[in-house]
Amino acid sequence: MILIRAMLAFTVSKASYTVCAMASASAPAGRRFLKTLHETAVRERISWRGMLVLSAFWFAIAYVMQPLGSTIIPVLVGDFITHATTVHIGPLALHLDINTYVAILDTFGAAFAIVWQPAIGALSDNHLAAIGRRRPFIAIGVVGDVIFLTLIAFATSYWMLLVAYAFFQMASNTAQGPYQGMLPDQVPANQRAEASGYYGMMNMVGTIFGFVVVGAILIPTHHIRLAILTLPVVVAVAGALVFFGVPDRRITHRTDPSVARSVFLSFAIDTRRYRDFAWLMVSRLFFLMAPVGVSTFALNYIRFTFNYTKEQASLYSSILLAMVVVFAAIMSMTAGFLAQRYGKKRMVAAACIIGAVGSTLLIFAPSLMWILIFGVILGISLGVFLSVDWAFMTDLIPKAEAGRYMGVSNIATASAGLIARPILGPIIDAFNNNRTSTVGYRVMFGIVTLFYAVAFVTLRPVREIKVD
Repeated sequence: MILIRAMLAFTVSKASYTVCAMASASAPAGRRFLKTLHETAVRERISWRGMLVLSAFWFAIAYVMQPLGSTIIPVLVGDFITHATTVHIGPLALHLDINTYVAILDTFGAAFAIVWQPAIGALSDNHLAAIGRRRPFIAIGVVGDVIFLTLIAFATSYWMLLVAYAFFQMASNTAQGPYQGMLPDQVPANQRAEASGYYGMMNMVGTIFGFVVVGAILIPTHHIRLAILTLPVVVAVAGALVFFGVPDRRITHRTDPSVARSVFLSFAIDTRRYRDFAWLMVSRLFFLMAPVGVSTFALNYIRFTFNYTKEQASLYSSILLAMVVVFAAIMSMTAGFLAQRYGKKRMVAAACIIGAVGSTLLIFAPSLMWILIFGVILGISLGVFLSVDWAFMTDLIPKAEAGRYMGVSNIATASAGLIARPILGPIIDAFNNNRTSTVGYRVMFGIVTLFYAVAFVTLRPVREIKVD
């Protein structure tokens, strides 16, 4: 989600150590590469260089996921689905068009993310390996990403695209679950808000680069295959940085001897003991449903509302989404500091209110210019949210099971698309009535406002506490 070096929530101390230096005392003797930390090693303070290396893979995740979901997939589906079809189920007539097919593809892929990432995160919590507990899964996931992203670039039909995308999601989440567990593994408690700022920064930088390179330069100049092929290159480079540059924690015994039980438990959290985390996940789910819905269908909205070509729509939708990201980054620079004064919960609540205002205004936007202006409000909302999101979550989870709980957090992330897209896509197509209208997109913005409202209400039970 995306940035700009100045948006960090906290200033890094000049006396801090780098990640590599942090590992040197506990790495096996004589090992120059793939350094590890023993499971009982004290979490040392991390320098800004160490933070950048630790958060590098977030750049790749954002560079790939944002333009893939909001630009590449709609363009490819638009090439394969050239007209609407009507399916009759009894008295009901369902209009299946490009937005529905986009929703089907994204939903199918998101289902893998929900099931797979928590399981892999839990497995990595208890994985015994000389090179660390997270590294093996990250390596496998990165290799899979490279293979299946390349297949997406050469897809020749909608169904081939769907299969390649589903396997890409499986590979990507094989890396993401264990990678997310690295933050509580590596970062001391008093630096987690700062680390959250770095994660958000790299997320936003990756998103901006993705929208600019893929959506605003390569696709508008008719180089869609080249645009897609930049994705595996970025993943490979960032994955190598984390794999070789971050000392992974090495465990000597499993906390749970049953791997099968570990996988089963990966989908469950102790809602009575960690109810604040559970409620935060519910609020997070509804909040993320809003920007996910808007970004997924923004290209088609602009393309069909203003009768642009797919290349023009890619350019303008990328400008819109990049503006959202830029203003999100600007707000993140101040919201992190505000969180120290007013608290993380209040900042998330403010993000919900601001987002609801922006999406309500978008219902009545009369032109592309006003859409861009109102999109800035959504960017402000997203920036406030992202500035405290990771720090808030890591405060509420048990550190011994960080991989599992951070993997479970992906349920809120992936479920946002899993729920929002199949709701919004068919509704848009139904109101657009076989492409004779574009009112379905206005209806979409109204539903997005409702998502923000539910996120605000479900945040109320959450307390600001720190779990060891």
